[in-house]
This record gives sequence, structure tokens and C-alpha cells, in this order.
Amino acid sequence: MEDKKRIGWFCSYVPEELIIASGLEPVRLKGQVKELRKVDSYVFSNICPYLKNILDSGLRNRLEHLDGIIFTNSCDGMRKLYDLWTRYVQTPFTFMLEVPKNRDKYGIRYFSDQLQALQKGLEKTYDVDISPKLQSAISLMNNRRVMFGKIFEGQKEFPPRLKGSELFSLCQEEMSSPKDDETLKLEDLAFKPRPSDSSNADNARILVMGNTLDNPTLFDLVENAKGSVIIFDTCKGLKHYSDLVEAGPDKIESLARRYLLKPPCPRMPGFDLRIERLKELIQNYSIGGIIYSNLKYCDYSLFEIPQIEQFLQENQVPLLVLENDYLLTDVERLKIRVEAFLEIVRGDVL
Repeated sequence: MEDKKRIGWFCSYVPEELIIASGLEPVRLKGQVKELRKVDSYVFSNICPYLKNILDSGLRNRLEHLDGIIFTNSCDGMRKLYDLWTRYVQTPFTFMLEVPKNRDKYGIRYFSDQLQALQKGLEKTYDVDISPKLQSAISLMNNRRVMFGKIFEGQKEFPPRLKGSELFSLCQEEMSSPKDDETLKLEDLAFKPRPSDSSNADNARILVMGNTLDNPTLFDLVENAKGSVIIFDTCKGLKHYSDLVEAGPDKIESLARRYLLKPPCPRMPGFDLRIERLKELIQNYSIGGIIYSNLKYCDYSLFEIPQIEQFLQENQVPLLVLENDYLLTDVERLKIRVEAFLEIVRGDVL
């Protein structure tokens, strides 16, 4: 059987259900180069290193396995990438999904219109009818969210069911591999008992938050320093798998409601909601310290970090902010800072 065509997507506000119902394979985009060579001729140096890696990957034909890409208006850098991509790289299908910031009934209505436009674009380009298969795709993704919910629930235990590096790898695989390939593995981890590694029971319990993180180095550094990343609440972690698409007469509106009302990222209004969620995560997962992984030049995160720092100081929760270049090339600097931070979390430093 011929392999399905693959559609790349960037942002957790892109409904994979529409791609799946098109008979296509959704693939979350990761940078494919370890050294930037061409991109600096196209963009300023002080732009998101993740977006630079994606553009460099495209210019060097490292993303030829993709038949299309769905962009979102998540930030100015993403809009710039869309303009450059459509001019210098190109793919058979390219779409800019406008995601509103308002999370009220008007925002849901607007986002529904945007999703309908995406549906029509996919149907026209690939000569398919999405509507008859949309409910099946919704059920598929809801089932995967339920399984991930059970897996994340197991992280509350002492010690957690999975190492942070294992959980990170699992999420990465789920978002980039054919959906059927990971189903049995997810079911096994979600529903079958798993023996705990008691040697990690006393490790410092760490929550990783922040923006895009595709490199496992941070998780390895924490584990090597006798810490445990219990959860990571990023757009590629717990936040991505939260909340189900509720049944409704209008499936597009149901999709719009789930994706727009899921836990908001810093790009969205609602800092009070994010702080309340952070408070619940700290309590529910017995978190001892937080590492905020931040890509260079991300204005949304840089604006919010001082407020998060103030909240954590008031609640006596240690915080380590790690700015990175997406590839995490400065491993030795990160290693020293992570080790020192874990000493603070464990109380080794008076």
C-alpha cells in the first residue's frame, strides 16, 4: 500500500483531526539540521532559532518528505517564515491558519470559519471529502488523549512511572510517527501495570515548562544529576494532550471549541489561568522545582517569565530559567546550571 502523504504542522492549535480525515498523515515539524548554513541570508540573526532551523532545513531540502505545511499566526516570526517559505521553498499545500486570541463565543465562531477554510483547502488540493471521516478522526485523537492522560497520571506516583526522558521520547514519537504505529505502545503504557524503579524514588521532582523543546539533552542532564522530570507542560507535552473534543451537532465548531479553550500558551491572553494551572500542577505532581526552557528571542515567554518568577518566589518554589538556541549547543554551561539548581531543590545548599 502506498504511503500516505504527510502534512507538517507547527502549533498545537492546528487540529490534527482535519489532516487525518483527509487521508493524510500529520507530522509535527522539527528542525532537521545541526548547523545553520543558508538561513542567515534570509532573516535577521535575532529571530527564533527554531524557525531559523525549519527554514534552513527547507532551503537545504531536508523536509522534502512533506507534501504540505500548515502555519499559524502564533508570532511575528512565524508570519515571516510563512512569507519566506511560500517564496523560496514551497510545498504543494501551504496554509496559514489564523488563530484568534479571544477565547469567547466570537473567537470560537471566527476560529470555526478558519477551520472550515482549512477543510476546504485540503479537500480542493487532495480531492477528498473530509466530513464523512471527521468523526472517526475525532474519536481517534480523543482516544489518544485519554491514553496520554493515564500516562501523565502515572507520573504523580513515587517514583513516577516513566523517566522524563522516556515521556519526552514518547510524545515526540506520537507527534511525528504514523498514528497506527504508536497505538499498541500507548495502550501498553496507559493500561498495563508497570514496575517502578525504586532507585529514583528520592530524586528531586522537576517540572519543565516553556516553549518549543525538541532536544532531549535537558532531560538527560536532569537525570544525570539525580533529578526526575515528572512532567513537561509545553506545547509538545501535557498541554498538547489536555482536554477532549466534545460531541456536538457541528463537528467543526466542536474542534474550534476544544483547541481554542485548551490550556493557553503565553501567546494567548489569560495569565491568571496559566498561573492557576501551574499552582495545580505543582500540588498534584508534588513538584520540588521548575525549569523554564526558553528559546532565544521569544517575546511572549520573556514577557511572562518575571511574573512567573514572582509567583514562585512567593510560594517558595525554586525556578531555573534556561535560555537556549534550540539545538542546545552549550551543553557544559547548561550542565553546570542544572546541577547547581538540583542542589538547591534538594536542600544541599544552605
